[in-house]
Amino acid sequence: MKKNVTLISLFAFVALLFATALAQKPAPANVAAALTVKIAGFNKNLTGDITIYVVGNDDIASELKKAVGKPLGGGTLKSVTTGSGAPSSKPSIIFISNAGAVGAITKYSRANKVLTVTNDPGIVSDGATLGVVVGDDGKPKILLNLTSSVEEGVDWNPAIMKVAQTIK
Repeated sequence: MKKNVTLISLFAFVALLFATALAQKPAPANVAAALTVKIAGFNKNLTGDITIYVVGNDDIASELKKAVGKPLGGGTLKSVTTGSGAPSSKPSIIFISNAGAVGAITKYSRANKVLTVTNDPGIVSDGATLGVVVGDDGKPKILLNLTSSVEEGVDWNPAIMKVAQTIK
């Protein structure tokens, strides 16, 4: 009996996660870039020259490049570069749009204490720290993976908890 209750509870939890992921869609490039610049500023570790490395999405990289020279957190966005795998030099932020690269990128980000961001809700569930998505109501949503956040060593301003939906 106890085993059945545990199995039913697990099934209900997985169904809830699946339904939540279906209700959210990737944010378009312009929305993802604008919110990334705003929300990443809640990371107290971002100071000085900020660099963003984008994996798998040239449109998002182009939108982020529009913010070069502007304030981001306690620093200024200095550059945006792109690639298909782990970066050759440590950036301040890695934006992941390629679901196939998540494992390698999150391994790199945790070892190097780099914030990961995505516009894909599935990638947040797979280990990215911050997600900028669109809810089923058409409005942008912020997802925050607390486990990944700790593993990446992010020091958040507590105000982010008021605007983000947290995932453990």
